[in-house]
Amino acid sequence: MRWFLLGCALALTAVACARGSADGETIGPEIIVEAEPTSDTFDASDPEQLSGVSTNPSNITAGDCFNEYVYQDRADFLQQITTLVGCDGPHDREAYFLTEYPADDDDPAPAEETLRRWAERACLDEFESFVGLEYVLSKLEIGAIVPSFETWTDEGDRNVICFVFPDEDGRRLRTSVADSGL
Repeated sequence: MRWFLLGCALALTAVACARGSADGETIGPEIIVEAEPTSDTFDASDPEQLSGVSTNPSNITAGDCFNEYVYQDRADFLQQITTLVGCDGPHDREAYFLTEYPADDDDPAPAEETLRRWAERACLDEFESFVGLEYVLSKLEIGAIVPSFETWTDEGDRNVICFVFPDEDGRRLRTSVADSGL
């Protein structure tokens, strides 16, 4: 009888451990959670919809967590607002690497596609050392903030900011993904 009870206890434990993301709970150690993603658009007349502190995207540094919002201004142009939020709560993106595009101060701005390709390689090279897992095995995607033509020419901006975000819509990061193995 003792062996039968022990076997039942082990079977129940195995079933409980096997459950997880199949039930829609969480992925990994509750780092990526099912959540309503930050709204891409918002009503600019109601700033209470924004989470965090508004910042210039070029001011983001490695270790910052942030959200991005897009709205249509009065002239019907799309505008973007980036807000810094704490990494210890729900957020859409986490910056993990800051580097500089190799160019002299007087070099003309390269095409945005050239900047993006260079940034993608730089971000990919640093991904595994930040997350602790190869990119192809990860549940995360990478992105980059690159200098705009205006910041390149007016401010001498050459910074590239690499960030990660969940690879599925409807998910948000709940904490930092540094060394998470996700």
